[in-house]
Amino acid sequence: MVIALLLHVAQWVTSWISTALAQARGGVGACSDLVTDFGVDPDAVEIIDRAPFGFVCQASTYDGGTAMIEHSGATSAMFITSAGFAALGSAVLLGVLLAFTVTRLLASARSPRGDGGVDRWALLLIGIGVFVLPLMMIGQHLQWYAKSDGFGICPESVSGNDVLGFSVTADYLPPSLTCSGDTVTGQEFSVTQYGFPFYGFLAGLVVAAVGLALLIIVRVRSRRRKGAEV
Repeated sequence: MVIALLLHVAQWVTSWISTALAQARGGVGACSDLVTDFGVDPDAVEIIDRAPFGFVCQASTYDGGTAMIEHSGATSAMFITSAGFAALGSAVLLGVLLAFTVTRLLASARSPRGDGGVDRWALLLIGIGVFVLPLMMIGQHLQWYAKSDGFGICPESVSGNDVLGFSVTADYLPPSLTCSGDTVTGQEFSVTQYGFPFYGFLAGLVVAAVGLALLIIVRVRSRRRKGAEV
């Protein structure tokens, strides 16, 4: 979270500096691509501050329209990176809180005559399993973001017919990506892909289940031992 905050501050500073330099150079020097690509009047070029995303070069064209080119530079990359760190930090924080809450609740009911070492290992497994789940939710969102264009998921043709349109949706329980659409003949299709968030989610559930089963076994043995002593 601290890294995300620092990157966001750096994004604002970078945007202010780039805009100030562009304004110092003037519209012709800073927006030469606008003049070259659209053939606008160099004296009509206007530099608009779009902090924290750099600046925009804008000018009226000879046919009465408006042309503009965004100059975000490194600010866009900084924003994406800071947002990623913020999301990761939030997922880690949620995972820690969930793991702490679950393990503390289970530990509060621990038998005083139970095997403390086994109990600790069981609680550790449960904590690790619960901690992984929010991370896989973030991983699923990143996977959807990376493959929302359908590449690697959606087929180019179905039953020999070209795909006309499609959409990619993300499911989170369990994590998976589904490409749905239709072909040029109107045939509907749906393809589901499971990636690392799905298997990581299942692994977290398995680890937590193993820890819970181990904890139950320890508690049952402890109660039986206590009953036999009585």
